Amino acid sequence: MLRNASTAVLALAALVSWAPALANQLNRPRDPVVMTGSQLPSLEGARPDAIVAFRREAEVGWVRIPVQVGERANVDFTIIYHVTFYDFLIPSGFKVLTYTDPSTWTGADPNPGFDPDDELVFMAREAGDQRATTGQPPGTVPGSGVEIEVANPLNGGVGYVYLFRSDGSLGPGPWPDPVKNGFYLLPIGQPYKKQYNTREGTNPENTVISSANYSVHFRDRWRCDETSITEGGASGADIIDSRRVRYNPTTCVRSERTFSAGEGAMMVTKQGPVRAIRGYVGANSGPTTYRTHKFYDSREDVVTTLRVHPTTAGIMDFFDYSPAAAGMIYRNDLNPAGVVIDGSTDRITPGQMQWEMVTGPQGTMAMAHIVHTDIPGFKYTTYYQDAAPAPNAQCSGDSAEYGASGVRIADPMPNTDPLLGAHHDFEHTRVIAYAGPGKDASFARQCAAEARQPPTATARPYAPLARALSAGASSPEFRVVVGRQPVRGTASVSLSLPAEGDFSLEVFDVAGRSRGTVVRGRLGAGQHEIPLSTVDLDAGIYFARARLGGHGERVARFLLIMR
Repeated sequence: MLRNASTAVLALAALVSWAPALANQLNRPRDPVVMTGSQLPSLEGARPDAIVAFRREAEVGWVRIPVQVGERANVDFTIIYHVTFYDFLIPSGFKVLTYTDPSTWTGADPNPGFDPDDELVFMAREAGDQRATTGQPPGTVPGSGVEIEVANPLNGGVGYVYLFRSDGSLGPGPWPDPVKNGFYLLPIGQPYKKQYNTREGTNPENTVISSANYSVHFRDRWRCDETSITEGGASGADIIDSRRVRYNPTTCVRSERTFSAGEGAMMVTKQGPVRAIRGYVGANSGPTTYRTHKFYDSREDVVTTLRVHPTTAGIMDFFDYSPAAAGMIYRNDLNPAGVVIDGSTDRITPGQMQWEMVTGPQGTMAMAHIVHTDIPGFKYTTYYQDAAPAPNAQCSGDSAEYGASGVRIADPMPNTDPLLGAHHDFEHTRVIAYAGPGKDASFARQCAAEARQPPTATARPYAPLARALSAGASSPEFRVVVGRQPVRGTASVSLSLPAEGDFSLEVFDVAGRSRGTVVRGRLGAGQHEIPLSTVDLDAGIYFARARLGGHGERVARFLLIMR
């Protein structure tokens, strides 16, 4: 009986410290909030796994939420390819800001701490509607808090997330990774560094990336040949024959197959508590062209950075669906009524679409297209073909094009390769929302609007004592002050306690390490002066944390310049 009771208490504690995300005023359930280290300077230098995140709930208090740091660095392409400059196409010194990965030749971030070019990400749905005013979660470094105000530009909703440095007592969160990245090289699944040939392909894979809502399969870098949707009662059928790239519909000179058969490398293949990331480089005569997939539990962002010589044939990026997609409806913003995917030719209005979608009992994929480029007068159009057998060249997969659709650049493309001198920038992002059956054009419009106007995030120091005083908190007399700053030798800590209770005073350094307990026991209400010896401390910044049972905690910062 005692064992069962203890188990119940532990289970309750887990529920208090973490609970599934609730609906909030932001109303952005699929969308991440992404910040860089440059926006969070007070956390710079922290170990990525020591940055923890919380929201505040009225009836529960502090609730821990998933947060993930994506470490990034400027890495030389010759490092990523694991080649020397004299035997390859890329001169040494040409670098890219990329996610790092010790399991690939990209390697670990040279700066192991949270630095300005790293990313921090959490889901917008995890933000709390309540703004915190007092205290901070147990297990966090006093004074390390950062308040993140998240705003939805589409509805004006606001939410709050609080970041802290862990004091070392908080381990990994109790949640499972929402997306599994099962990177697996054929034929025998050896580690990447032992098996991958970066000078030429193919490098066959049996990689499955999956969440509770969808799964995709890769058979090589550029070759994604399966997609199944399981959210909201979707059938789970594999609706994709292949995700395709092409110069134009009639040639296989360049395609997802030749991209994978040429030189190339994996840049990153990771998963974490918020997302999984897959990035790769190499596209025939564009050896520094790269693509990054960011997988969330019901969303995928596919970012393609084109770096290639001038082309006269244009370029295409489209999805060719499988026979299992028959019966789904294809729509885009130029054709909102849609057409049925059935292998029979349809006529649709072409043009520069902003979104497209397919939906049916098999589930829904709504996709927004976002292009960033400085090419003067740039424009693109749609590609759509529904025919079995297909009249156009099929470079991989089956001989049909069921609802094959996506973006086509029909005009010649200028140089986008920095290796060739003067160049233009070109980046295409496809944002995919995975959902259950029964969605209409309004769902795709909403997803496209959200992709173009992501949640905004503003960081500010979290100062709970100052906020409590300004808000007229019920116990403003609970105060702790370290007098005569900067401190030399012994300091005097002034306390004002609103009631008698169990009390502790502890000193922490800026890394969150406890440097000793000054006093612990019961203290009466009123004013107290407590001496604080600094004989065992080096010069630097410290925090004195006072805790009083039933009244939370207060923190005072002090600077020690000499003993």
